[in-house]
Amino acid sequence: MKPAPNQHIRAKSGPQPTKGDSKTRRQAPPGKKPHRSYPLTPHQNGQFCKKILGKTYYFGTVDDPDKALANYHRHCEGLHSGQISSVPKKPGAITLRELVNEFLNAAAAKRDAGRLTKRAFSDYRRVCGQAITALGRDLPVAAITRDHLRALHQHLSDGVSATTLNNRIGVARSLFLFAYDEELIEQPLRLKALPRPEKRVLRMDRANRGRRHFLASEIQAMLGTATAPMRAMILLGINCGLGNTDIAKLRRDAVDLDRQWLDYPRPKTGVVRRCPLWPETAAAIRLAVQQQRERGPADEAVQHLLFVTRKGHPFVRSEEKVDENGRPVVTEHDAIATNFKRLMAKHGIESRGLGFYGLRRSLETIGGETGHQVAVDHIMGHAPASSDMGAVYRQHVAETLLRSVTDYVRAWLFGPEGSEATPR
Repeated sequence: MKPAPNQHIRAKSGPQPTKGDSKTRRQAPPGKKPHRSYPLTPHQNGQFCKKILGKTYYFGTVDDPDKALANYHRHCEGLHSGQISSVPKKPGAITLRELVNEFLNAAAAKRDAGRLTKRAFSDYRRVCGQAITALGRDLPVAAITRDHLRALHQHLSDGVSATTLNNRIGVARSLFLFAYDEELIEQPLRLKALPRPEKRVLRMDRANRGRRHFLASEIQAMLGTATAPMRAMILLGINCGLGNTDIAKLRRDAVDLDRQWLDYPRPKTGVVRRCPLWPETAAAIRLAVQQQRERGPADEAVQHLLFVTRKGHPFVRSEEKVDENGRPVVTEHDAIATNFKRLMAKHGIESRGLGFYGLRRSLETIGGETGHQVAVDHIMGHAPASSDMGAVYRQHVAETLLRSVTDYVRAWLFGPEGSEATPR
């Protein structure tokens, strides 16, 4: 069985059979059926197919129409009802290319349901393409050996950092685990030949990147020249530990400026997160929202967002395009990162790997000095480890404890007397 035409990984066409070749004689001409009432249609790839619920399925070669018809009757009820989404193959017969498309189809369903970001799906697709390049599209998955996995590991590690390799290996291992979980192979693959980098190597890689948090003087300098929206975002970053995507998805109803509280589950983890807002943060948000309203009403699609760009877009968004080969490519637009980098350059703040997310790291670092790690984790929206039974039974964190953390960070940033800077 060959995969459907609308696949995520497209193989290059091989050499065409010459005139008189046996493969040419095998292929039935378009429209040729054993008899008029035959329910399947011959495809130019040499198989009988049928389009069901908008997707084309293949049931067997044109050399044996009776076998193809029996295969169709065996699975037609499940296909027409939508209970199954593919024609089951004999376990172990699936090729790497077919596995990749099954894996990406499942990932695309998660993406469309909002359970996987476009960026993550793009990473999945990239690693799957690398696996096909390294191992070959027609390699049976059940025949993958340790040597194959070592070759894939070498291919994935070529010219990348330990952190990037760790992410790539994670996707590749998920691909092969998917094959066994979905019963596409009878035995799981032994993945010891596809190891993640050791934790020591990852720590050294992070250490080589240099300082990734900000000094109080650097944040003060940027606040003094930032625009109203950027000032509000910087303060949300150091006050509440919000990252770029957190701020881009921040809803209006998550911020109570009268009580000066943020109640905002973290989009990445869904973990409940509450944080007291500093007076400076609340004032900066008010000014940014006021200026935004003066530009006119926002489109209905983004009216729920606290911040939108001048063109009415979310500050962080993914745009999917098609490249010259017809393959989808995801382009990330992060106006927060772009504007913040310009602000850093203006004040001569340079450190490899240091960006807007460094504000979140600064809150974690300075807030941890209070010794109230439970409160810091709550503000940051950290997902607790499954073994943390305290987090399982803990129902809430006292507001006084949360304030003790944010007040400590505020004093670190502005001094004991607080800020007197005027928002711009």
